[in-house]
Amino acid sequence: MSQWLSSARDDRVLIAWRGDKALCLGQFRRDVAALTEKLLGREERRWALCFDDSYRFAVALLASLYAGKVPVIFGHQREAILKEQRTDFDALLTDLALNPGVPILAVSEDAGADIALPAWPRDPHFILYTSGSTGQPQAVNKSVSCMDRESELLAATWGDTFQGCRVVASVSHQHMYGLSFRVFLPLALGLPFDAQLTQYHEQLIAQHQGQRLVFVSSPAWLKRLDNRLAIAECVDVISAGGPLSCAEAMQSKQALGVLPLEIYGTTETGTLAWRRQDREETLWQPFADVRLTVNSDGSVQAMSPLIPDTGELVLSDIIQLAPDGRQFQLKGRADRIIKLEEKRLSLTEVEQRLISLPEIADAAVITQQRRGRTVLAAVIVLSAYGETRRHALSEGEFTRALHQALRCWLEPVALPRSWRIIDAIPLNPQGKRAYAELQELFL
Repeated sequence: MSQWLSSARDDRVLIAWRGDKALCLGQFRRDVAALTEKLLGREERRWALCFDDSYRFAVALLASLYAGKVPVIFGHQREAILKEQRTDFDALLTDLALNPGVPILAVSEDAGADIALPAWPRDPHFILYTSGSTGQPQAVNKSVSCMDRESELLAATWGDTFQGCRVVASVSHQHMYGLSFRVFLPLALGLPFDAQLTQYHEQLIAQHQGQRLVFVSSPAWLKRLDNRLAIAECVDVISAGGPLSCAEAMQSKQALGVLPLEIYGTTETGTLAWRRQDREETLWQPFADVRLTVNSDGSVQAMSPLIPDTGELVLSDIIQLAPDGRQFQLKGRADRIIKLEEKRLSLTEVEQRLISLPEIADAAVITQQRRGRTVLAAVIVLSAYGETRRHALSEGEFTRALHQALRCWLEPVALPRSWRIIDAIPLNPQGKRAYAELQELFL
């Protein structure tokens, strides 16, 4: 990362583009230096980064590190939750209209004058937030050296294939996967990247025709491909955040010209394994320096040079090792953190949000399958106020009001799609929630 702005590289090297606007290395250096100078004059240490635009995000990330600050990257851009997390950061760098009650610096570009950058800091790091099993966001301290090692690992494996390509993405840089593949990897390899999200299949065809593309995407996006459109030929398609089915992988190949390269990893561990599904139940292949072992309690221990401190971490996924002891199958999650439309969500957090509403005394949230999609369903116990409100409204109006009240806290994918109102959440003989009985309420 310390070499991204190297003076040995030509100022005219294309770093990113936004529509018809080219953003070259000379401009990138000036933008980073100008923002660094502003940050050096500020006393705030922890700067939250919330951006739609990946070029401006990269400017903010570099500038905050050069200025000796600690970038804090939340997995969302929601003002209401930022206000709740105000103790986790001191100020905000953004290109959005946010006002979480802290000092804000808006980030754009087109800095004019050349300003000398300070020396690269010793052992810089930043903080990523991810959901935890308690339902509260969990801070993960990421060293830049670990991120650089990950980029080197990926470059050693696919760098030759990616040379001469442009990187476009349908995933946000505010999460580990997007940060690694949409920002770090292209800047490490010298590949230009699109500063804006690719939201629709049609954009790949209309905006990038004739270009050599590496498309960084997700299963949720790839499942929506329209095979009636012309093929959008990609050099490679990368997918992470959840496994594709074999049929979905084949559909992606039909629409995009290549079988997706699926990546498995976590925010805490970085990239662990990969596969290309050329047949049903294709096994995951760990990277060369990654080892997985099964503990006596059945949990799986990951060992990787990308894991900070000890180099080891117990995974929250259920994994079945193949007879060779290296390749594996993913069998699901071992806790209540789920991947929904490639967003990592805590069912516990959704329940806590429900219970915080004055109408609800208790709540349980489960997942359901509808037409091949996973959605959330809520079972709720009403408070006295909730009972009064329910009698004043129809049941549809009442649940729509609850749905609306949750919108300022939860992303759309985390909002319950079905509701059941009962007198008490059922418990099993061990005093734990009887999730099988909860599922039966929706049959």
